[in-house]
Amino acid sequence: MVRRLAAILFGQEDAADRLPLVRVSLGAAVIRTIVQMPAGSFFEETQDTLQACRPDDRRKVRLSAFQFNALRLLSLTSVGLWTIGVRHVLVRVSAAAGFAALNCYVAQFHPRLWNYNSHLNLFLCAATAVDTSKWLSVDKRPAGPLSKEEAQLQSLALAAMQLGSAAIYSQAGLSKLIHGKLKWMTEGSTLKGALAVLGTAEGHRLSANDPLIRVLSVATVVGEAAFLPLLVARWKNRRLIALAAVAFHLATKRFLGISFWHLWAMYPALFIAPPPKADRS
Repeated sequence: MVRRLAAILFGQEDAADRLPLVRVSLGAAVIRTIVQMPAGSFFEETQDTLQACRPDDRRKVRLSAFQFNALRLLSLTSVGLWTIGVRHVLVRVSAAAGFAALNCYVAQFHPRLWNYNSHLNLFLCAATAVDTSKWLSVDKRPAGPLSKEEAQLQSLALAAMQLGSAAIYSQAGLSKLIHGKLKWMTEGSTLKGALAVLGTAEGHRLSANDPLIRVLSVATVVGEAAFLPLLVARWKNRRLIALAAVAFHLATKRFLGISFWHLWAMYPALFIAPPPKADRS
């Protein structure tokens, strides 16, 4: 197992070919997230109310509408340039740091946002730390072999995103067990309530089937908790595991209306799509 994990972390031979796909899909997810943020005037108008409602006296960052929009424009520009393959170090640093500052500021207004999309910040830091310009880039790296250290860093960055995405599921499954204990699975009341109250029309109908709800509750917890160890143990089947995760999210979207698109939309690049010269094993 240790040898397999070391190979995943430092020995992925297709990392240089796969990372450009990851860069484009990750950049697109970040850009969409930035574009969908409210206008700066919203934050300026609501920050006094937010601060007054806080139970502590911790001082929070305050930005005017102009300052927020300027930060968003900087982040959008730098991430956009990086997404199309501009390699300059200032672009890469600005992309990671700018989006981190922007997302951190927005999270003040909705603290649970960090639980929802903080992986984008972590993935962006990992992806901008290495060269991803082998192809799909306007500013390609000069032709030539990579050094052993560069190849290992690319593999590590790719693995950090792959295993990081898997860890999100395992954390969710373990959280259900810790806080809901075995009742979360055996009774199925949490899933039933979510489908009945928050679900789509199909979810409402599904919530009436108690035996099926219990089966789905068990499958959800077991599948989520086992995701990371299963991915490591069955690395050669990572494409099938990723396809199963996509199917899980599509079902969740259909019955609960929860998309979580900015995670699973990157799975083709991270796991599934075969890039040029990729290792098909």
